[in-house]
Amino acid sequence: MGLRQEFSFKYDSSTEVYGFLQSLSYAANVNFNSNFFIFSNLAGEPEFTFDGEVTSSGLTTDRAGNYFPFLGLFIEAITGQFGKVEIQDI
Repeated sequence: MGLRQEFSFKYDSSTEVYGFLQSLSYAANVNFNSNFFIFSNLAGEPEFTFDGEVTSSGLTTDRAGNYFPFLGLFIEAITGQFGKVEIQDI
């Protein structure tokens, strides 16, 4: 796809992470399959995908298309929810 990154942060349970991801459904379509998630553009918005996996240290993500507006919202939301977040290219 596009750019792969790890978002590392502390959390208490994966349920908390899934709740966070679901809370972004106002900004993008979100689908879940086991530990995996996929965000995609809402109807009429520029096309993008932002997918990933919930890991023991946070999230591993991959994204493509016009994801920049969503990424900004995502970073603001994730730091607001979990505090310190380290981002690393993989």
